[in-house]
Amino acid sequence: MTDAREARLVETFVTLTDNLVADYDVLDVLQTLVDRSVELFDAAAGAIHLVDKEGRLQLAASTSERSEFIGLLQLDAGEGPCVTAVTTGELVTSGSAEELVRGWPRFAHASRERGYVGVHAIPLRLRDEVIGSLNLFRETEGALNGPDARAAQALADVATISVLQQRTVQTATLAA
Repeated sequence: MTDAREARLVETFVTLTDNLVADYDVLDVLQTLVDRSVELFDAAAGAIHLVDKEGRLQLAASTSERSEFIGLLQLDAGEGPCVTAVTTGELVTSGSAEELVRGWPRFAHASRERGYVGVHAIPLRLRDEVIGSLNLFRETEGALNGPDARAAQALADVATISVLQQRTVQTATLAA
């Protein structure tokens, strides 16, 4: 990791954790996470899905209309790396377009039509609770390497804490 990239990663952690002690908009936190992750992890676009109160995945943030469409497509199809990351709680990273086809044929076709040949789906989780996924769409093939996977998961974990804290405050406010 270059010094400039490492500095940007540290800055992103500070930005995300700063929201834990101040009044914040959780959608701003998620938008920061997806924007910075696209930049840091060599993606063309990104999206975040969150599980709503009824247990359904919803699109919460995206970097472009194209990534928003791919995110919604996965929700409609009920398949894709992002859905798998949420259901398993594990990182899903495709190294090639062929891997996408083998795992999620409908998603792979639509993804390729929009110029994406690789996807990294990082679960938003705290311990055993998975609340969504950070999804990075790539125009080139290649899986996330170990250090990048750990860094992406750490960013997703910090954002998860922000979302859960905001939900706890909302629930407490409604109960009062």
